[in-house]
Amino acid sequence: MYRIIIVDDEPKIGEGLVHLFPWGNLGFEVAGFFTDARAALDYINSHQDIDVVMTDIQMPGMTGIELSQNLSDSKIIVIFFSAYQDFEYARSAIINHVVDYLIKPMKYDAMEACFERVRNLLDQRNPSESTDHVMFSSSHDDLVKTVKEYLEQNYRTASLEEAALLVHFSSSYLSSTFKSVAGTSFSDYLLKVRMEKARQLLADDTRKLYDIADAVGYVNPKNLSRNFKDYFKVTPQEYRMGKKVKP
Repeated sequence: MYRIIIVDDEPKIGEGLVHLFPWGNLGFEVAGFFTDARAALDYINSHQDIDVVMTDIQMPGMTGIELSQNLSDSKIIVIFFSAYQDFEYARSAIINHVVDYLIKPMKYDAMEACFERVRNLLDQRNPSESTDHVMFSSSHDDLVKTVKEYLEQNYRTASLEEAALLVHFSSSYLSSTFKSVAGTSFSDYLLKVRMEKARQLLADDTRKLYDIADAVGYVNPKNLSRNFKDYFKVTPQEYRMGKKVKP
């Protein structure tokens, strides 16, 4: 695990970053949260195992820019975040070799992309640590496997929110991770499962279309017919008449 500290004079924002972002799944652990940059600097100087500093720019006392300038270890990666899109802030980030500059309120996808880059950079510096990344990739594979099993068993009522609760992650994190690992979106995989199940049920001529629609999660049979046609290029009726599908 790479160690990160977070610095923000707004406790609610800082605590939200600490507790709501899945640091562990990207290979990080939060070593500390500080509302005062000087206290953060003292901590860094007394701990030699800090890899990343994520700091707000505009703070009373010592600013995030001043904090980055006073870091004695040039290998520490610095990430700025601010509510302001200011040229001078961006210029300071470049001068101080800051890896990224995130704008508040920070979007999940932007943070995830940022820390994927940081993780890769740290792995390049520390080849012995990069083996941990294989473990995280494996955990992502297990997550997707679990979600696929959930969809195949609960396709009638399945939802992204329920799947996220099952694996104990946010909906946005699950959505992006599922697409990255599975190569398809959560909704497209659910559609695939529903369409394949509908095709199986259509083989039974005694089952009505509305009954099949309900069985695979559609309130309105017309929606099933439309999706079936889009997916297989034939209507349910045409499929029952022997027309071949084109998945």
